[in-house]
Amino acid sequence: MGTSTKSKGRQKFEPIQTPATVNQFSDRERTDKINDICSGFVAGSSANKAYYKTIIERLWPSGHGLPGPLVSQDDIRNAIDAYRKSVWVGDKPYRPYVDVFRRVRELQGEEGLTGVAIAGKTYQLVSLELSKKRVPRTKLSDADWLAIKNQYENVCASCRKPEPQVRFQQDHKIPRTRGGQDSINNWQPLCDECNNVKSVSCRACELDCSECCWAYPEKYRPITIPKDILLQLNERCKLQKIDLNELVSEIFTEFLK
Repeated sequence: MGTSTKSKGRQKFEPIQTPATVNQFSDRERTDKINDICSGFVAGSSANKAYYKTIIERLWPSGHGLPGPLVSQDDIRNAIDAYRKSVWVGDKPYRPYVDVFRRVRELQGEEGLTGVAIAGKTYQLVSLELSKKRVPRTKLSDADWLAIKNQYENVCASCRKPEPQVRFQQDHKIPRTRGGQDSINNWQPLCDECNNVKSVSCRACELDCSECCWAYPEKYRPITIPKDILLQLNERCKLQKIDLNELVSEIFTEFLK
């Protein structure tokens, strides 16, 4: 069994454990415990509260003890999709749910269910341990969100793709788990893909957020090198027996002289 770890300024992450082979709880006890957890949710969104409950029920299926089974991100997405379809109204076509990792992260963080273990895209409910709940996630007003999108020229702050080509998420530049505030200058628009990649990158990071390409892409945006040029650079590195980063640094240093 592994040991719990935590990164600087972040909540504890439980390690994946061997699933229980014996069920310690009756169905009634399981239902009561899940309802007790759900009754204390601090999220302002009733939809998110329903998603949190759906996630817990999937991580702790009826008839299974704790630690629960190993559950993939796709399994959780399918469970949320099944719930959403059951309550879907209106004429708009249904779109599959994409924010699974964000909801699990909120369940573990804002809602304080620290017994959720995460390893890559595999999840497990290890225990029902609860920590002190944080302040619910803030949502920007329509006016503030419009102003921020205009500030970023209505493109993703990282990849620069525009709406409606991509859908934007309201992102804290410096995550609240790393001391980020809800002040207007700590927000940026990120597309779904960039937001998800940032979430994974931030999870175990201990680097300084003030120098991070995800927090301040306008300053530290990664450089995209075309594939054919990258192949040539790698070949040159092999011939000269130097590191690729060293070669690129030399090229830029010479260019900036």
